[in-house]
Amino acid sequence: MQRKVERISEQLKQIISSWSGIEAIVLGEAAEARILDPYFTISLDVYHDSRLPTSDDRKQHFTNPAAFDTLPAFTEDRFLLEELPVKIRYQATERVDFMLKRIAEQQWIFHDADTYLFYRLLHGQVLHKQTSWLDQTRKTLSAMPDHFWRAIQNGARISAAYYLNDLRAAVYRGDNLFYVFSLSHFLRSLCSFLFAVNRTFEPSARLIAERVRDLPRLPDGFGGRFESMLRDDPELPPERKREIAELLVKSILPMA
Repeated sequence: MQRKVERISEQLKQIISSWSGIEAIVLGEAAEARILDPYFTISLDVYHDSRLPTSDDRKQHFTNPAAFDTLPAFTEDRFLLEELPVKIRYQATERVDFMLKRIAEQQWIFHDADTYLFYRLLHGQVLHKQTSWLDQTRKTLSAMPDHFWRAIQNGARISAAYYLNDLRAAVYRGDNLFYVFSLSHFLRSLCSFLFAVNRTFEPSARLIAERVRDLPRLPDGFGGRFESMLRDDPELPPERKREIAELLVKSILPMA
């Protein structure tokens, strides 16, 4: 890790860990990119078991950084510190524990196939841990039950089929905007399915295209078809991409 990034991460850790109820602080892999990389950010996940300081108090704790903004509904702060982008997500340990309990009891309803929350928790660099909570949670995430992965697969497969129908409709109507929306959602659902088949939590959306290609279990012909869906090429008009999308859906059915 670059020295400036390491120093700022340590500075933030010292500030946040002094607050009441902070259980763990984890640094995301976006901080490993080069500073000039547009995907670079110092991304922290802060796990807590009590009320956080208010957004105004947090801003003061961070010594009034530039461009400070907060998303109340998601309890997320974004700002610039020494001209570097910082994003801090605050996660209640109670929420994580509840999700894992519901999964263990086969009672959680999967509204979204995205497993990025678990990915960050499992793979982030640990900057601070107060108790054994993080270690125990990571142990649980490393051995998720079969029914969890099946539920993710089924949800993602159904979503892919749903968005394929939208894609067909958009192509038929010549609706360019809805076509883009449908294609994006289709590809995301397709990738979610493949990560679940491989029992792998999804990384950041910025890394999905790179990581999905390296999964050990992929349908025959996936590489070429996937690349065709991503290319902007006059030889690949919407009608042709619709055909390729249908082939991709057919190719994943035997994997379900």
